[in-house]
Amino acid sequence: MLRSTRVVPLCLALGLALTACGGGGDDNAEPTGARSASPSAETDSEAPPTLPEGWHYVAGDDIPAESATPELPVTVVDGTGTEVTVDDASRVIVGGDDVAAILGGLGLADLVHAAPENSASTVALQAPQQFAFSQETGTEGLLSVDGTLFIGNNPARHGDVAAQFRDAGVDAVVLDDQQSTADKIREIAGYLGVDEAGERLAQTVEEQFAEASETAEGIGGADELRVLQVTSSGAGGANAVVGTGTAGADIVEALGATSVGVEAGLRGYSVEFSDEGLLDARPDVILMGTADLEEWGGLEGFARAFPTLLDTPAGQAGNIVVMPSEQIKVSGPASGAGAKALALALAELAA
Repeated sequence: MLRSTRVVPLCLALGLALTACGGGGDDNAEPTGARSASPSAETDSEAPPTLPEGWHYVAGDDIPAESATPELPVTVVDGTGTEVTVDDASRVIVGGDDVAAILGGLGLADLVHAAPENSASTVALQAPQQFAFSQETGTEGLLSVDGTLFIGNNPARHGDVAAQFRDAGVDAVVLDDQQSTADKIREIAGYLGVDEAGERLAQTVEEQFAEASETAEGIGGADELRVLQVTSSGAGGANAVVGTGTAGADIVEALGATSVGVEAGLRGYSVEFSDEGLLDARPDVILMGTADLEEWGGLEGFARAFPTLLDTPAGQAGNIVVMPSEQIKVSGPASGAGAKALALALAELAA
């Protein structure tokens, strides 16, 4: 089993039990000893410069893509059960990274006109406009972005927003966030009238998930692991625990391991957790995306965000895995590649 020595003093914080909700060394020191969790794991980039010593970087490199041209108008029923006719997708405002990444995987990255400012996916980060969205800012700011189509990614959060867009004469649809990654691809493709390309892309991702599952099952041991995924980008930019309806949950389930967040009944990126609850959950492996580690600024920032996690079995064993955010955090075309790479890594951790 991969192990490493903790490199900062650990602290213990008390709180309430892990609760479900709907969907919070020197940082500048040069790290040493960073390594891939498995010599067989395919990598498409170098480990992030803030990777702490003894942590593990895992990445896949076989990310599928299609090339499609929107065929509009198209009438669809979105994730809120609303029938919408989409006429113009020339300037899309995306509600999250998954929407942006899926559009990119369909060869439609140039349609993404605006994306949230805390995005992690390449397509969203390259959008001409970035916006902040919260209950305080409301929809008026988004309307001023001058998009032709809004695609939200969470019915609970974006249902009312989409309705306001439609009232203002702008097409708007919302993705059902509790679907599988492949079905999210199919649904986004349907909004743009590119169902065939979406089906090809979705099937490729499903095949990659199946391959990852076979790898994990063939080597054995992953089903005994408790995996906790954390992120810096929960509601309002708070630190969060990852639950259902996420790429990470899909991946962990495919590999036969137990997702701590899903087991606790958490949805999406849940901010309803406690330090004591996370300690009691006793994860064997901790996952995070590169964008999360960058946001925290390295090991000390992570320890401040989750002060008990370095005292868990995962923290004490050094079983902390960092992956490209688009492969572990974003439900999109890169999720299958992430699943395959993580299958190899978890197999080694379980050995």
